[in-house]
Amino acid sequence: MKKSLIHLATLCCIAAPSFAADSVGNMFSEGTLKGQFQLFDFQRDFDDATADRHDTSFGGLFYYRSGEAKGITFGGSFASANPIWETNDAVYGLVGGPVGREGDRTAVNRLQEYFVTGNWFDTKITLGAQQLYTPMMSIFPLRAIPFTYRGASVQNTSIDNLRITGLYIEDFMGWTNNEFADVADGVAGEFARRGISVDVEDNPMYALGLDYAIPTEAVKAKASLWHYTMEDVYNQTYVKLNVSGDIGGANWYFKPSYLKQDSIGSESASSFGTYQAGFHLGMKWNGFDAVVKYVETGDDNIVAPFGDEKVIIQQVIQSGRANESAYGAQLAYRFAEDSALSGMSTYVNYATYEVDGNSNADINETDFSVRYNMNKWVDGLSLRARYAIVDQDSGDDLTDMRFYVYYKFKIG
Repeated sequence: MKKSLIHLATLCCIAAPSFAADSVGNMFSEGTLKGQFQLFDFQRDFDDATADRHDTSFGGLFYYRSGEAKGITFGGSFASANPIWETNDAVYGLVGGPVGREGDRTAVNRLQEYFVTGNWFDTKITLGAQQLYTPMMSIFPLRAIPFTYRGASVQNTSIDNLRITGLYIEDFMGWTNNEFADVADGVAGEFARRGISVDVEDNPMYALGLDYAIPTEAVKAKASLWHYTMEDVYNQTYVKLNVSGDIGGANWYFKPSYLKQDSIGSESASSFGTYQAGFHLGMKWNGFDAVVKYVETGDDNIVAPFGDEKVIIQQVIQSGRANESAYGAQLAYRFAEDSALSGMSTYVNYATYEVDGNSNADINETDFSVRYNMNKWVDGLSLRARYAIVDQDSGDDLTDMRFYVYYKFKIG
């Protein structure tokens, strides 16, 4: 925490001399505070010998953004996840503690962000700790607190329909960290979860992304091209196309994507080369959203320690094992605003995962979700329940139940 405060103070000192006193005053008077309180309960029960997991946490995410003066703003956020009670089950991972094993649960309370941003000539430059929303380096919102990163980001929108993004990232914090760690530690941790010990060079992650809205009247079309690199560790390139259009009263969409990953250099002790290719093909009509999914993965597991846009992502299982093919289908429904159940949405999501040449590795997962936005009763309040059934040909079958309560607010 002390190191975080020093970083924030340094950034503010760099920015402060460029303002008159009234400009600084405007930055604070025009600032905004928003956030959410959240109560989560996650429970995973296994059929056989694996220890069941159960966590309940209360906390929230709180974001401050200043007003702008001469193109400069600053911001910060605070994240909190606190255990409500101890159980005899293993730690799930909503809060700190030995995930998958019995042990003490610990609170996570941390500065999530602290940054200074300059915005000039259609170019936005952000320095400091910040949340990211890119295909292979994102907030990874699967637990109580999202991932956050420390470094620099640049976005330019001077060309019509094109956003160019550059990243230089040295550190990250995962779901339950209280301090930043090198991105190299994140890559090593990804292999360690598979039981592989690797030596990863302590190098930053660089990324360049192009997001282009294709100007066409026939359909809506967006294309993304991203390249990430860690010297002597790995390269990855991600391409995605998002095309949609109307047929009568329905809206169709097609989202193909391709990811290529390769280790580079000789300093890190693991070599790999793989890909993932697949698509979503769906139709929206009268509140319904039906989609089919297909994906195949190359000769090695996908490396994704910092969040990702894998083709199939379910509540428990995600596509990404070596030589894997996966097929999925999802049917969602959102109740109309004038119905008795307005504010409610639900889905059922099924996928099967198969590894070529190894039928014992087959996995099936079925997910159910119900979300209820209660704004008509209490502004900012929403509830969600999720339930997953996972059947594995080898390994413990399991069920996974998650409950969420959110209360969102905004000041200023």
